[in-house]
Amino acid sequence: MDTKQSAAIETPRKRPAGRPRRNEHDVYAGERLRAARKLAGLTQQRLGALLGISFQAVQKYENGENRLSAGRLVKAAQLLGVTLAFFAKEMPRADAAAALSELSSDEMTLLRAYRELRSERLRSQLLRLMMTMAEVDDASAPSRLR
Repeated sequence: MDTKQSAAIETPRKRPAGRPRRNEHDVYAGERLRAARKLAGLTQQRLGALLGISFQAVQKYENGENRLSAGRLVKAAQLLGVTLAFFAKEMPRADAAAALSELSSDEMTLLRAYRELRSERLRSQLLRLMMTMAEVDDASAPSRLR
């Protein structure tokens, strides 16, 4: 092996200059984008169309592979009905994003329907009904499960 080949093998690869490394904030913002998209009941395809990008780009944002630009982040927040702060990592991992990602499909549907209620009175009544139902359900559970 000559010295040119030896030097080429030992030189570590460098990332292209224009491509910054993803970090925990990129991953977190992507996770929050996924949670907000699911909560809004949108597919990656639909969100991509609304943002003017491909579903693959949405996928890469959600996985933290690509960074969301400020402009795209603002547009996504507006479309999904969340604040910009929703995407910022300020709290430990066990916050609302983690909780949202653990919701079942039925729970997401219920939450979307609740948000669609425009009447504060109806929202309040529904909440009271759910709380009453939960208490009844809890009371009927075997004592070892309470």
